[in-house]
Amino acid sequence: MAPQTSRRRYALATSCIAGALAVASCFTSNVNPAFFPAITTNNHVSTKASFIKHEPKALSMATLEEAPVATSASQAFEEYVNSRGGNRIIRKVLIANNGMAATKSILSMRQWAYMEFGDEKVIQFVAMATPEDLKANAEFIRLADSFVEVPGGKNLNNYANVDVITKIATEQGVDAVWPGWGHASENPVLSNTLNNLGIKFIGPTGPVMSVLGDKIAANILAQTAKVPSIPWSGSYGGPEDGPLQAELTEEGTIPDETFEKATCRNVEEAIEAANKIGYENGIMIKASEGGGGKGIRFVDNEEDLKNAYIQVQNEVIGSPIFLMQLCKNARHLEVQIVGDQHGNAVALNGRDCSTQRRFQKIFEEGPPVIAPRETFREMERAAQRLTQSIGYQGAGTVEYLFNADTGKFFFLELNPRLQVEHPVTEGITGVNLPATQLQVAMGIPLNKIPEIRRMYNRDVEDSDEIAFLEEDYKPIDSHVIAARITAENPDEGFKPTSGSIERIKFQSTSNVWGYFSVGANGGIHEFADSQFGHLFAKGPTREQARRSLVLALKEIEVRGEIRTTVEYLVQLLETDAFKQNTIDTSWLDGILKEKSVYVETPPHLVVSSAAILKAFQHVKSESQVVIESFQKGQVSTSAIPGINSFDLEIAYLDVKYPFHVELVSSNVYRMSLNDQTFDVELTVTAEGALLATFGGETHRIFGMDEPLGLRLTLDGVTVLMPTIFDPSELRTDVTGKVVRYLQDNGGDVEVGQPYVEVEAMKMIMPLKATESGKITHSLSPGTVINAGDLLGSLALKDPSKVKKILPFTGDFDIPMLSHDFDTKEAVSNILAGYTGDAEAAVAAAFQSIGDVDSAIDFVTEIIDEFVRVESLFDGKLKDDVVRQMAKDNGDDLSVVIASNLAHQQLKRRSQLILSMLRQVETFSDRFGGDSFKESLLNALDKLSSLQDKKAYGEVSLAAENIIRQSKIPAFEIRIEELRQQLLDEDVDLDNLSKSATLSAGVDLLTSLFKDEDTSVRSAAVEVYIRRVYRSHRILDINVQEKNNRISCSWSFRFSDVPESEGIVRHGMLSVLTNTDDLGEQMPDILSEFGSKFGEDESATNVGPVNVLHIAVDNDLGSIDKLEGILSNNEKEMNMIGIRTVTVLKPLEKKDPLYYTFPQCDGFKEDPLRRNMRPTFHYLLELGRLDENFDLERIPAVGRNAQIYLGTEKTVKPVRGGPPQVVFVRGVSHQAGLVSLSGARRALLQGLDELERAQANSKVSAQSSSRIFLHSLPELEDIAPEELASTFASVMDTLKSRLATRLLKLRVDEIEVKVRVSSTDDEGKPIIKPVRLVASSVEGEWLKTSAFIENPDPVTGVTREFCVLGDDVNKTCFLDPYTASNVIQTKRAIARRVGSTYAYDFLGLLEVGLIGEWDTHLKSIGSSESIPVGIFSSQELIEGEDGVLAPGSRPIGSNKVGMVAWLVNMKTPEYPEGREVVFIANDVTVQSGSFGVPEDDMYFKASEFARVRKLPRVYIACNAGARIGLVDDLKPKFKIKFYDEASPAKGFEYLYVTDEDYKELPEGSIIAHKVSEGWAIDDIIGTNHGIGVENLRGSGMIAGETSRAYDEIFTLSYVTGRSVGIGAYLVRLGQRIIQMKQGPMILTGFSALNKLLGREVYNSQDQLGGPQIMFPNGVSHEVVEDDQEGVASILKWLSFVPKTVGALPAARDCADPVDRDVVFRPTPTPYDPRLMLSGTPEEPGFFDEGSFKEYLAGWGKSVIVGRGRLGGIPMGAIAVETRL
Repeated sequence: MAPQTSRRRYALATSCIAGALAVASCFTSNVNPAFFPAITTNNHVSTKASFIKHEPKALSMATLEEAPVATSASQAFEEYVNSRGGNRIIRKVLIANNGMAATKSILSMRQWAYMEFGDEKVIQFVAMATPEDLKANAEFIRLADSFVEVPGGKNLNNYANVDVITKIATEQGVDAVWPGWGHASENPVLSNTLNNLGIKFIGPTGPVMSVLGDKIAANILAQTAKVPSIPWSGSYGGPEDGPLQAELTEEGTIPDETFEKATCRNVEEAIEAANKIGYENGIMIKASEGGGGKGIRFVDNEEDLKNAYIQVQNEVIGSPIFLMQLCKNARHLEVQIVGDQHGNAVALNGRDCSTQRRFQKIFEEGPPVIAPRETFREMERAAQRLTQSIGYQGAGTVEYLFNADTGKFFFLELNPRLQVEHPVTEGITGVNLPATQLQVAMGIPLNKIPEIRRMYNRDVEDSDEIAFLEEDYKPIDSHVIAARITAENPDEGFKPTSGSIERIKFQSTSNVWGYFSVGANGGIHEFADSQFGHLFAKGPTREQARRSLVLALKEIEVRGEIRTTVEYLVQLLETDAFKQNTIDTSWLDGILKEKSVYVETPPHLVVSSAAILKAFQHVKSESQVVIESFQKGQVSTSAIPGINSFDLEIAYLDVKYPFHVELVSSNVYRMSLNDQTFDVELTVTAEGALLATFGGETHRIFGMDEPLGLRLTLDGVTVLMPTIFDPSELRTDVTGKVVRYLQDNGGDVEVGQPYVEVEAMKMIMPLKATESGKITHSLSPGTVINAGDLLGSLALKDPSKVKKILPFTGDFDIPMLSHDFDTKEAVSNILAGYTGDAEAAVAAAFQSIGDVDSAIDFVTEIIDEFVRVESLFDGKLKDDVVRQMAKDNGDDLSVVIASNLAHQQLKRRSQLILSMLRQVETFSDRFGGDSFKESLLNALDKLSSLQDKKAYGEVSLAAENIIRQSKIPAFEIRIEELRQQLLDEDVDLDNLSKSATLSAGVDLLTSLFKDEDTSVRSAAVEVYIRRVYRSHRILDINVQEKNNRISCSWSFRFSDVPESEGIVRHGMLSVLTNTDDLGEQMPDILSEFGSKFGEDESATNVGPVNVLHIAVDNDLGSIDKLEGILSNNEKEMNMIGIRTVTVLKPLEKKDPLYYTFPQCDGFKEDPLRRNMRPTFHYLLELGRLDENFDLERIPAVGRNAQIYLGTEKTVKPVRGGPPQVVFVRGVSHQAGLVSLSGARRALLQGLDELERAQANSKVSAQSSSRIFLHSLPELEDIAPEELASTFASVMDTLKSRLATRLLKLRVDEIEVKVRVSSTDDEGKPIIKPVRLVASSVEGEWLKTSAFIENPDPVTGVTREFCVLGDDVNKTCFLDPYTASNVIQTKRAIARRVGSTYAYDFLGLLEVGLIGEWDTHLKSIGSSESIPVGIFSSQELIEGEDGVLAPGSRPIGSNKVGMVAWLVNMKTPEYPEGREVVFIANDVTVQSGSFGVPEDDMYFKASEFARVRKLPRVYIACNAGARIGLVDDLKPKFKIKFYDEASPAKGFEYLYVTDEDYKELPEGSIIAHKVSEGWAIDDIIGTNHGIGVENLRGSGMIAGETSRAYDEIFTLSYVTGRSVGIGAYLVRLGQRIIQMKQGPMILTGFSALNKLLGREVYNSQDQLGGPQIMFPNGVSHEVVEDDQEGVASILKWLSFVPKTVGALPAARDCADPVDRDVVFRPTPTPYDPRLMLSGTPEEPGFFDEGSFKEYLAGWGKSVIVGRGRLGGIPMGAIAVETRL
């Protein structure tokens, strides 16, 4: 082979491959053709005056060396046309169409150009584009070389406008115009106009188009040519009233007179023609210029004809209309015709288009195998003769109706244009029809077109003539079936839909190819054709082509707002009728009418899928809302819980399904419906669909919300789940415009009857009423509408017929399966804040762990993650935390959501951690050895260090316990050490029992009761008894072992009762081996016990006083069993005077179990004493608690401490629940408890226990706390009076140092019981109990007192308390722990709002002053003590004359919610004393609101300070101005409605009856007489101070505050909250100290949320908390709590003169005034505060430790503060240069 030939063939091969790739890429919607540039339209300009041309960017394309360049391609093109007999070159074409037509024409002609010339750009294409097409991202615009923007709207404005088309064609200099189909393609004016302009119209000439293109003219021509025709409106009016005959004019057209005879120009003429034709078979009303299903209607009666005629008239405006009889049982067959300019016409086989609905084609196929080959060949020749006889040029279609039963065919019409289904013909003939049109337009004869020659089996390079009428083309050896992809809703009779298209997924194959008029992110607008895609399946047989098409349709995916027919087409293709080819043109309409074909999906699968989709969308949208709020700087997290747990409702088929959804992981949803639950695992695909695995199956879900409901695509099947609308509302489900209403406004309409006609997708369609009633129009004709718009409303004829949506009941037909998580993953999900069973998850996780290292690593990882999240929030304001997190994670705010989600589920996560820690406690038993690695202990230490004990108390305490256990020596070591102590020959068992080091070992002794060494067993028992009964005087003790049973007997008496009054008691401890032996041995034990003392001792006249202890070594069995044994021996036990029986069981490596059975309860177990040492109930005085409180024991850390939650016993219900008291009670074996260090240590231990107790969820935030400590060591050589004095001094110091914790833990009482060694009246030793009390119960904060106790000689319980030092009055009393009094109740109220009771601030001030003195004396190195009487106060009380005067009254007796004091304080600046006026809201009186009495009190107190020029401090905790109700009126007023049956219409007035009016106090209302009684005009009330008069008072005190600020020093402290006028007052006072939990607000956040209509704020702090007020300079200082607030008040006052005008007092100072300022500024930026305050190494400008900064949060470039210089107060301003 010659090299040149080889290269030429190589180039041809590569061209073919490239062309094939180009075509394939064109037909694949999700692939952009490599050589078709994506045009950009975002810089174009549209004007009405001119059309703007848009050029795409230049391209470059690499080619093979032998491929022709553009110039050679152009030459080859020209040579091709000339060599094949052409007469003009067409290089530039205007595509006067859009959508499918424009897309296909460009693709086809470019394919031909590339395959013939190697350059697809040899022909340039100019497109027309409306704004709607541009917005819809139409594919043809992208494919064109350039486009011109044209007016939008109807096609008369653009693609059907001849003037617009010819103007563009002229301006753009095109050679030809391709009209496509529809629009102006059949308008002869366009052809004629272009011809006159010298521009080629690619189609027939104007005259021919006028004749053949018009359906009326075509029918006249057909019947003239003796082509069989069915009866129609032109079958009459001819010769002898027969068929009209065509006698063409000189121009080649049918005379107007003949044409008009076949036309129905109005409804009347249509009725006349119909009567001639007859309604028997039905009549078709057709627009002569219609097509594509438009302008055609079927009727079978005169009434329908009237409406249908108007619809056709509106659908194809201006078109002539004719009538034609319906040909039943007919097939729609058509012949593809192409005619050239040389008188030739070729028939390119044909198509079967019988599958139609509303006369619009659905499937097209070829060849039409239903017709015998001879019959169809006759149809072809008839078509050729018809077109050839009039010189037809271009592509056209001759359509027939064919009756398969008779074999007859009838002429239907001739379409003088290309049709959308022409690719069917291309597929079976191999002829590129748009390219053939182009070649014919260039004058090339048909016999010289290569593809035509190839079809006739001729050499493509030759040019010999072909006799098309005589010769047959080569046999067709394949079958093609086409399916139109339309934006229509098959569930609603194929109604057009419009909207955006997100994605089209389709991949061409060797058997199926397709093309689409829109691309990704495009759309179908309301003026576009509904068809946007076409698929073509090819096979050797019809059946194989059908199967290929089915598979392709199942794979296609169209996602967007539109509905498509894809799933329905699959069902049609699978019907037997289609498979067997027995269909006709009415087949599909019958199916639609009967609804015999539909896509069925199990209803519950649809419902569950819709719920899953909605759940996913909810999570996504709600997360985005939260993220957007963070981006705006908002910190509300209230919406986050709703992301993970929410309800949703799905309505489907008249049933509503209420689901509850919870996320169990980030991608697993738990769906609950009634009591049924299933899990769903979701995966989001790259294209946005959901892969949902549930019920053992995986489903692909996609959906889109539409105005009328949810369009769900489930596994490729589309289901519309309509929104439930009011049946009285008539809404449109299409987008378009209103044409006309079919009933008058107010007229009747029946269900199913059309009530309006709308235009959508260029079609007129009626909408039918869903119910019967009277219609009210909502719009006017011409109004543009969108789907879902309200068109009208109905007054229902029969409201009872309205469907009711019922809730779902029964079994949900989805397998209820849970997701199978990895065990560790399940734990991590719960830790992340998702739903789950914490206990079960942890247990399952540890079952899969087999070694200690893995277990420790797992626990450490979980704890670290818990601490990581919670440390973000611990001890901080949540708003501050969220704000900082949003700032730190600006790139990924989902991190902020995740952290807050986890934190909000703290309760469940804490349960998880506690469960983990319980597992840790078992590590030693499970794994042995050292089970506490450093990493685990470090994690536990972090966990225990979390500050907020209320939030983290339980987990912190559990962590502390494990850490503490890890430090305790092993049980074996401890037990051996104790054993060696007991074996020591020199050991004194009595001293050992009193040792402080034995506190933990006392319970350890029980493990030695069964020691192998007899001496050890004996010593252990004796030491145990001596220790437990240490507070008693043991008279004798004896331990013996008999019959393998150890017995210990002893006698004792109370040590604090005189011997003369005391009673000798007896006790016995018996150690048994087996509980089963207890029943048998009990009589022997009791007999032995009774033998230890005489009859007189056992049967005392004071009742039972003896005790019995039984220790058993094995399982105790049930409590009932023990109670049964004791019950059987109750008589004997009563005979020997047993008061209590205690059963203990030693446990290996653990503390023993204790069960106590008191005689007073019939020897039934007392649960309160469970696991309590036998004497604890007595030592802790628990009997004093249970009289007024229901007790519940709370776990304590110390073995000698117990905690009880006491709930007051109440008869009546209490709002918010009965008051609570937390009792911390303990015993101490330590000496030195009354010293400062000992007392501090003991109190701190008590506070630690209390802090852990406060963390218990059962403890309310308002509970009171009381601490009791019983010190067992006897004190010698000290008098009770001296003890009392020492205690008062110690408590003053402790209150000062520990005030913050005491307030935080709400400690209202501290009791210490000490035992003082003394002698009785007979000189015998006796213990004298002294009770030292610091109590706030009576009002003053932790006021100290002391009492001598006199115990009952029988019970040992204190009989009376006598006030120590009150020898004159000898006041003695005995009360149980009292329930809440008025003061305690008020304290609880104040605590509830986060503040301190107003009167308690006096105690805090005194404590703060003590602390100030203590700090001052230490700073100057003085050994002097604090002055006596440093603090005193007098309440300012209003006298009868209304004047305030200092005085006193019982605390809590005030009736006005405003109190004031004149306080005298001896301060380091004024040791002689200074006066300050304090004013405070009492929040316990009407919530601290401002009424007239409060306003007056505030005004007078402020004036009191102002007149005396004293500093004035206002402590603000209030609820704003008061508004009251007239309670007497509430049950009496009635409403006069306009219509009693319809209250929604409103009311006329409120009124009271005559009887009620007379009962009301005179003047309480102003009313006028009406028939029903008295109509109320105004409500006045009788109580002053409940109305607008409060606003007057607000103005008065606001003015007073402003004046006070001008004249004296004013300072405000905000605690709890300050609302409305309260917030104004502190702002007007200017100087503000704000507690962290003390917002200043004008309106509450919930009220603002209601006003805004959504949850914007979730706390008052977001409106007026420190995070708002401090950075904005409103608050000068922020403090943590009230004690710190008081300290700041005192600090500020220390800089202020005692009165206005006085010189500031200097404070003694140890810092020499003449020292150097050592601190030196550095050359680099430094902290200017250090220059003022100095550092420990480098003193600064002010006295050491005296500088305090104010307004630190505001104006950060300026620093302001106060300090002292040589003790003299000064102000300072410095500049911050580091910002």
